[in-house]
Amino acid sequence: MQEAGRPVQLWGWGAAAPLDPVGLLVLLSWASCGHPARAQESVSPILNMKLDSRTKTLSWNYRRNVTEQECKIDTPPDDSTSKTPQVNGNDTYFCEFPNSVLHRGANLTLNVNSEGAAFQEVLVFHNSGPEGSGAVNFSCFIYDLRFLNCSWSPGPAAPPDVRYHLYWWASSHDPEVECARYIVDPAGTRVGCHLDDLGDPKTTDYFFLVNGTSNRTAVRFLDFTPFRAKLMEKYRPPANVTTAFNGSHHVVRWDDPETRFDVASHMLCYQLDIRRQVWTPNLGPGPDPSPSHRGGKLTGREFPVEGEKNLFFHPVMFFPEGLQIKSTNDSLTGEKKQNLLIFMWDLTTEVTP
Repeated sequence: MQEAGRPVQLWGWGAAAPLDPVGLLVLLSWASCGHPARAQESVSPILNMKLDSRTKTLSWNYRRNVTEQECKIDTPPDDSTSKTPQVNGNDTYFCEFPNSVLHRGANLTLNVNSEGAAFQEVLVFHNSGPEGSGAVNFSCFIYDLRFLNCSWSPGPAAPPDVRYHLYWWASSHDPEVECARYIVDPAGTRVGCHLDDLGDPKTTDYFFLVNGTSNRTAVRFLDFTPFRAKLMEKYRPPANVTTAFNGSHHVVRWDDPETRFDVASHMLCYQLDIRRQVWTPNLGPGPDPSPSHRGGKLTGREFPVEGEKNLFFHPVMFFPEGLQIKSTNDSLTGEKKQNLLIFMWDLTTEVTP
């Protein structure tokens, strides 16, 4: 938590890896409405304004009633978000900014009117540490339904003894969990994390934060907007790919892969690379450089079919027999035998962010 006049650590990210204290500036202004302000009117009604850095929640109390209120967060370079405050059961007011990032710093502003006067308080959040000391190039993906891999690179100004820590959680109401299995580079610096089991899917968002420690200097943390789990998943290859010729068409079929999250079949996009393999006797030394394929043995060459790498949306595809072969090799001689080769390419989904 961060509040006026009190140096603090970044909330909830572990005693083993605290961030240095962050600065706080509170500005107060008021205006009368055509009559002398009473003594009470010169005092801000805002109390206990503080920031929960992990959940990105600004909270406060009032010493007296207010008639209008608005909270806003400004983050570099030019992102600004305004919210209407909410109140919980113990008369604590709050604004949540889950889609904002704090690692570049932030100004959080609260504007209220009380008894005819306007008041404003500003909390300035600062990410301590030299620029470039925090992790960079962060990415994560889910694979094989239950596993998660994350990776990052040390910042260009990271101290030699930097020790990065990854934390993740599935909702603002869940506790953060530190990575239990780090991946290190040849120098011994943590550059990734492997999670062995994500458990059953219960959410469509994941939250991540990477901070760091060093005996030489403070290290900046790196936070993010929520990661959409459906966009993080790396799918298994399609199963049971089969081909058949029905006399006029080749029919290619496959099964949709099992996915961690429910994905409608029409949302899965498949890309196929269709080629014909041509076998022809190699009658002696020639263009084939492999000695094991000479002396009259059959040599295989692949030629792409017209229209290769087309995008298809359903797990079955038809195409007419007799498609032309893109062959630029005129040295093929003898009887040719053709086999159809199917390569599955780039299984992706169309998911609206």
